[in-house]
Parts: sequence; structure tokens; C-alpha cells
Amino acid sequence: MTQPLTPRAMDFLMELSINNERPWFQEHREEFETLLHRPFKELAGETCSIMAKDFPGCGFGLHVSRIYRDARRLFGRGPYHDHLWFSLQREDCRNTGPMLWFEFGLSGTSHGLGYWDRSAEQAAAFRKKIDSDPKRFEELLLAVPDRDKSRLWGDEYKRPKGHYNDILDPWYNRKQASIGYDDYFGEDLFTDRLPQLLSDSFSGLVPLYHYMMEAAELELKE
Repeated sequence: MTQPLTPRAMDFLMELSINNERPWFQEHREEFETLLHRPFKELAGETCSIMAKDFPGCGFGLHVSRIYRDARRLFGRGPYHDHLWFSLQREDCRNTGPMLWFEFGLSGTSHGLGYWDRSAEQAAAFRKKIDSDPKRFEELLLAVPDRDKSRLWGDEYKRPKGHYNDILDPWYNRKQASIGYDDYFGEDLFTDRLPQLLSDSFSGLVPLYHYMMEAAELELKE
């Protein structure tokens, strides 16, 4: 990276959260571009390039979020987010398939694998996939790198859909299910090593990505 993220990017987000209004942002737009937007887009682009080279059959496309909130959904909040994120996902199934993501924000960083908004039909198909061979999915989960540092996101059903064991049940009984890591990179977060380190971590989740694509009956291009 020619311009890695720095701690000053976090400082900018803090100031933006305090002054979350258009006049302040316009006055500090160049700081946004220099400290946050350009470095983040460069990180996203380099990470996507590495993943596309290492996993050409996955057909990863890049989507980078905007700092602006949807004006229709402000609900009394300011017009700007306190974070940015990017995702790697096949372009032809952005609304139906899983994605790898990285988020950088005022509350820290996270990255992982999951769905933006999984439908009830997708969740049912995922459970059906587990039912067909529970052992295979369990082996995939046990093989996740740094599993002890990972966590699972997603709302659980009020009434469980079934029971296997302590490894499978948290996945089986969630409406949404994403796996990932919080604040994973330590001091390397603000170095030019981050694209490679992030790609290395994403690579460890690719077997699960393939599994999710299979569950959604989305053919991979490999």
C-alpha cells in the first residue's frame, strides 16, 4: 500500500461522530479523503486483487461502502456513518450469496464471512445442507483458523429449529449467521502489510464460503 490507514483515521471518525452534520463534513472533506477514504479504497482494492489471484474461480467482485447514510433512514441520526466497510462477493449473486467483509470504524475493526440479509428461504436451505451431512460441516467449522478468536453474529430463533451438538447448534438455530473476528490485526492494522494479512485470514474462510455457495445452490466458477 502506498498510503496505509493510520490512527488519525480513527481520530477523524471520532470528530465526525461529534460533528455529524453536512457543513462540518464539507469543511473537512480533504481530511476525509486523505486520512480515510483513499487509504481504505486502496486497502479494499489490493485485498480484492490478492483474493482474485488466489481464488480466480470465486469471481470475487468488490463493493466499498459510502460514508453517507441513506437519507430515507436517518431516524434522527446524523447523515454520516462512523465506519466504512467493503465486501468481496460474486457480482451476479450480491442479493443471494455470501460475502467476505472488512469493517473499519469508531468501535474498532471486524472481518469475516456471512450474509448481508439472509432470507428465511436461504436459512432453510442452509439447514437442509447441514442435515445432509452434519459431520462435513462440523469438520469445516473445526478447521477455521484461529477458531478460538472467532465469533458468530446473527439473531437466534426464539424456538430452536433442531439440535446436533454445541458446535453445530449455534449455526443451525440462527436466522442470520456470520463468522468473523474483532480487532484481529493489532499493530499491523496501520501498516502496508494489512492487505496480505487480511487476505490470508479471508483464505482460511474460503472453504466455508464454498459451503455456503453450495447451500444456496449457486455454482462456483472453478
